Formats: sequence, C-alpha cells, structure tokens
Amino acid sequence: MIVLVKVNEVGWKAAAYEDVTKIMKDVGILPLSSFIPDHPSLEFITSQEQWHTGLETDPWLWRDRLPGDGIAAYGRFFAKKPLLISAELFPIVKNLLDEPYSVEERYADGELPKSAVELFQAVEENEGIDVKELRSKIGMKAKESKNEFDRALIELQSKTDIVIAGISERLNANGTKNGWNSTCYMTAEHWMELHGIKANTLPTPEAKSQLRALLQDRFSPAAGVYLSKVFKL
Repeated sequence: MIVLVKVNEVGWKAAAYEDVTKIMKDVGILPLSSFIPDHPSLEFITSQEQWHTGLETDPWLWRDRLPGDGIAAYGRFFAKKPLLISAELFPIVKNLLDEPYSVEERYADGELPKSAVELFQAVEENEGIDVKELRSKIGMKAKESKNEFDRALIELQSKTDIVIAGISERLNANGTKNGWNSTCYMTAEHWMELHGIKANTLPTPEAKSQLRALLQDRFSPAAGVYLSKVFKL
C-alpha cells in the first residue's frame, strides 16, 4: 500500500540524510532540480551551502546513497531529467513506463538503436557496472561516441530498463582514491530484487487508475496535471 502525505504545501527542509529519507517517502517523486510545478525538489529542500562539500550533509552524495540504500530508484525516468522515485511508488511507475517487449524485440522492431541493446546487455551481465567500464565494454570510449552513448542511457532509463545504482570510487594502483567517482548502473529488475521490492503487475488500466487516484489525493493540482500528462492518464 502506498502512503504519502499531502504535498500541496511544501515546507520541508533536509539538513541531514535522515531528513531526506523521510521526505522521500512522503513526496514519492523528488527531482534533483525544480521542474515539476508546485512540487518539491532536492535543491528546494536543501540549502545551497550544503552542495558539493563532500560531507555527509551533501545532497549531491545523497542522490547516490538513496538508491544504494533501497530508499528510492534514481534515474532520468521522464523529461530527460534526473529524479528519485520512492521504493513504494516505483513499482507502479515502472508498470506504466515499462515496455511490454524486451530490449531485443524493440530493436528488431526498429524502436531502439543497436547501441542501446548492447548497453543493456552489458549492464544485465555486469549488474552495478560503472560508466567508464560500461563504455569500454561496448566499444564507446571515444569522445565522438559520447552523445550516442548518453542517448542510449536516457532511452533505457525512460522505459525503466535500467536505473542508476550509486557510485564507485576511482582508485589508483595503491587503492587510494584518485579522481571523480563514477556512476554505476543496473537493471531496474535487479535493483528491485536486491531491495525486496515487489513488482506492480496490475493491468495497465487499473495501474493508471491507481496512480490517478494517488495524484488527486496526494499531489498538488499543478503537479497532478503535469504527471498525468507524463503517464498519459
């Protein structure tokens, strides 16, 4: 059962990780930046001084810790923008965004480029793979391949084929941190299984009805209208 608090009036502030875990469960959908009308975002509920400090209070680190702890799925699920969706809400979102056909079948039908299929297969075979190794495995390390690689990543996230699973630290030969952390990916099904999250298997009309009722009861009117368009309710 999905239980969220009313989010018409947003007055939350997150000074610590424990704060954002509670807010995440309350709001259900938490974009990193404010693009959903009349709806909170991670930047909105935190102060500018918290960001990019590398401390435990840094929201930039929270965005990777939340999926790692199974609190929220993380990815560019719609609008090509990064957002977090609570573990309670993600199954119904996946139900509605997911394609009924496999990645390979969609490629055969001309709906996906070959790069997206190769990318998905590499993630599926190496759950939790970091982005540098992923580009290497599918032969897209070259600078001129980056745009194609990024498009494939976004396409697969928008259909909830894959999610951002957290980060891996870049270490040198001595095991000392060296350089920026790398984003890691895994299949959405594996992430859910890893954290004991059950799939929503309702038929599409029933799933849409469930989400429509939730939006009406729990989200602001403006956010509800926006998300209704996203999910074609």
